[in-house]
Amino acid sequence: MIAWKMILQRAKVRLAYRADFLIMAVGDVLLAAVGLLFLTTLFHHLPGLGGWSAAEVLYCWGFAEAAVGLFFVVFGGLFVLNQRYIVGGELDRVLLRPLDPYAQVLLDNVSWEDLPVLFLGIGAMAWAAPDLGDVAAWRWAMVPLLVVTSACVLGGLLTTVSSAGFHLHHRGTSVGLVFQLSTFTRYPLDLFHPALRLLLTFALPLGFAGFYPASLVLHATEWHPYALVQPVVGIAALALGYAAFRFGLTRYASSGT
Repeated sequence: MIAWKMILQRAKVRLAYRADFLIMAVGDVLLAAVGLLFLTTLFHHLPGLGGWSAAEVLYCWGFAEAAVGLFFVVFGGLFVLNQRYIVGGELDRVLLRPLDPYAQVLLDNVSWEDLPVLFLGIGAMAWAAPDLGDVAAWRWAMVPLLVVTSACVLGGLLTTVSSAGFHLHHRGTSVGLVFQLSTFTRYPLDLFHPALRLLLTFALPLGFAGFYPASLVLHATEWHPYALVQPVVGIAALALGYAAFRFGLTRYASSGT
């Protein structure tokens, strides 16, 4: 009940400034649409890319964009965890409420304006789907779950990196630099150098937030095992991030403000 009231309150706050909300939503969609424009222009001149058809690459892009859109809606508050909550002292207020502090940080910053990015990704997937050939119904049925767990992969990684602020007490963050690598996961990973694939699979498992789960409905069967274990990776990444956050709370010192 408390969580639901916080979600509604966040929606009221954002919609109180409708013009600002609309500008941010349109801006996010336009920024995301640059990738779609790039792909349509590219495949206007090429029949395929590295053995992948235009529909397959577009589906991968749409899947990853949908996951990123959902990620920003749910986990966007973690980008300001260091500056606002740890250094700025707003975590004091959070700790006084009868709700899990991690959930509060997320609910305080639900980014409704990023929903159109999620819908843009879903639209790109729907556009590409008819050209993907025959795909078993159970594979399509798993797509919503895979989108959610892909957002969990990104959320878990962001939580882990952001929780370093409990120990370092700095305003800056390396989150943006780390997540620039997620751009590669919008495309088939075998287009890139093997070293980069290893990095995005085992060191920073961002590949499980884009290409790997998207491959489940494609006919490149060598990637399907990665897609099938992806929900486990998503849950594990989020659990690890939450554990890092809870451990960080034990090191938190009030700012006194």
